[in-house]
Amino acid sequence: MVLLVPELTFLTGLSDIRKNSRIVKEVMWGMMQSPQQHCTRLTSLLHRIRDTPEASQELERWGLHLDTDIYRTQGHILPMERINLRHRSFFPNEELSWHKEVTKEVSISVMPITSWLLVYPKRLQQLAKDLLVTVRNTCGSMGMQVGQPTVQELRDDRIESYVKSIRSGLGSQEKVQLLMCITPHNREDMYGAIKKLCCVQAPVPSQVINAQSLMGHPGKIRSVVQKVLLQINCKLGGQLWGVDIPL
Repeated sequence: MVLLVPELTFLTGLSDIRKNSRIVKEVMWGMMQSPQQHCTRLTSLLHRIRDTPEASQELERWGLHLDTDIYRTQGHILPMERINLRHRSFFPNEELSWHKEVTKEVSISVMPITSWLLVYPKRLQQLAKDLLVTVRNTCGSMGMQVGQPTVQELRDDRIESYVKSIRSGLGSQEKVQLLMCITPHNREDMYGAIKKLCCVQAPVPSQVINAQSLMGHPGKIRSVVQKVLLQINCKLGGQLWGVDIPL
């Protein structure tokens, strides 16, 4: 048995903070900064410690001294990797992001989607229609062929309704390539039930989309749909991009 003194412990991770999108954005902003931005922030902190009498006195009491300049050394810089798609190759930008390229160009291999199932509660009917329109408008530039889904509209958004409808839909069709569910909230119990059914009881590639992520301006739903299509292509056995790996 391990007994922890509450006053001597502190929380790590995000826990329920994930529900607060503003805080999550601030945390991500802090994590995704460039090396130069990190250097500027650290230098600023060192100067604040030096210029704050209380902090300086505390360090002196400990016998510590902090230099106001960050230690510099010459590091080995690796050459930039080239990203290969089906018809073109390119080098990523300084942020090492190539999302725009893979959503505007054809991936190395693309799986056509001809038989898939879309499940959503009735109150999200308009959102489901917007999703399908965006899929049709987006898939072409990515080289994907996406047919019309078999739609199952639920009367409510209970977990039992999802599970029952998915079982019915998978049982009525001979070969379903993909199951896509739109859920009204980010509920772990609902997500777990759907994934357990699709991974264990009736194996089929599945994609669960939180309705909150689709709400907002048209550019937002387009961005979400692009990322979802990339995920789906991987789940069905497609290959998005590759790099040159020498012997």
